[in-house]
Amino acid sequence: MVVVNTCGFIDAAKEESIAALLEAVDFAHARGARVAAVGCLVERYRAELAAELPEVDLWCGLDTATLLAALREAGGGGEGAEGHGAAVPVPRRPRPVTSYLKISDGCDRRCAYCAIPLIKGDYETVAAAEVLRSARAALAAGAKELVLVGQDTSRWAQPGWGGLERLLAELKALAPAPLWLRLLYLQPDGVDEGLLEAISRHAVPYVDVPLQHASGAVLRRMKRRGDGADHLDMLARVRAALPGVAVRSTFIAGFPGESDEEFDELLAFVREAGLAAAGVFPYDAQEGTPAATLPEQVPAVLAGARAAELGGAIDDVAGRFWQALAGRPLDVLVERGAGADGVAVGRCALQAPDIDGRTFVRGAKVRRGQVVHAVASGSVGYDVEADAGRREP
Repeated sequence: MVVVNTCGFIDAAKEESIAALLEAVDFAHARGARVAAVGCLVERYRAELAAELPEVDLWCGLDTATLLAALREAGGGGEGAEGHGAAVPVPRRPRPVTSYLKISDGCDRRCAYCAIPLIKGDYETVAAAEVLRSARAALAAGAKELVLVGQDTSRWAQPGWGGLERLLAELKALAPAPLWLRLLYLQPDGVDEGLLEAISRHAVPYVDVPLQHASGAVLRRMKRRGDGADHLDMLARVRAALPGVAVRSTFIAGFPGESDEEFDELLAFVREAGLAAAGVFPYDAQEGTPAATLPEQVPAVLAGARAAELGGAIDDVAGRFWQALAGRPLDVLVERGAGADGVAVGRCALQAPDIDGRTFVRGAKVRRGQVVHAVASGSVGYDVEADAGRREP
């Protein structure tokens, strides 16, 4: 069984998911295997997809019970798997360096552009016991970093148990203890003094906060709060609580009604904000969202041009952030051991997995999963160059 996990958030992700399904069908069917489609795109458009792509064998959406039942029936695992012929050799997978822990799902903020509530429903927390169980399993498998994810991680709380500060403290106290804890996707109005104190005590100095825009008028049309001045005040509080912090954000260019002046306001903001990284998206109207029916839709070509200009401005600002690390000591979590060139590849605490740059360390014979103490010597774009010192197992 080849399983394709799909995304239905924006059109580019939908197209990529369908392309991956078609590729999987060609690959799997040529080898006598089946293809299962799971995830958000299937959850929202199952009937249409099934009609258009009959060659996909199984449609599961967000409920994997059907997939698990099919695997058991086919002898792919679980009870009753015995007696179906010789086991297929499974290649050995490397021990994980990072593990993601989902602590919430869904969202009830109802931002005008966002389809997540239409796909996943209202905000729900994952119980503390389940988060801790998943964390123990990841650490036992060798993970050194735990990344907490959700649509709004700053909001996590379990009545009668506690909030995010207790959860972070309990995760940090596990044995073996995680080297790093990282929070992704903190909504700006949830970044308060209590959260910053919890991050400073238990997590890496990294704040991922989607600001989306700096014009108050555009943010109101998005059904979001704040403006550029509010954002700058929040960033000042973050930096006071977490010296040397890396701040990542996301922005939308070309939202309906965005004027030249409002876009210039956004450009001026990112030039002042001192971000370490940011994702930039041209506005992409999603079926069923309020923004899709707003007047004054910005032409796609103009939205794309604005997104490119904004991305260039962020690259310039972020480049200065990474260049300023030169001469600073860094702990680097190695993801690829040193090769013949003597260079190991990993990340420092200021870089999140998958979405940020990497750190290239010279002069250390280290393996995947080790930590090396290094000194930053320079940067290229979002990547850091460093010279090694001591290493830890």
